[in-house]
Amino acid sequence: MLKKVFQIMKKIILSAVLLYAYNKLAISFNAIIPINVVTVAFVLVLGIPAIVGLVLFNLLFF
Repeated sequence: MLKKVFQIMKKIILSAVLLYAYNKLAISFNAIIPINVVTVAFVLVLGIPAIVGLVLFNLLFF
């Protein structure tokens, strides 16, 4: 049980770090993705393709 909790926490932290790293790279393009519960959960469930989808959504609609 405790092992599963640590595994989920590790994935949540990794998702937030991936979004933060993307935002550091994309700040010059003014295409940042806000880091909040929804975006972190989206990246947590879908992984790297979620970041690509969020970037495309951001570029197409904002």
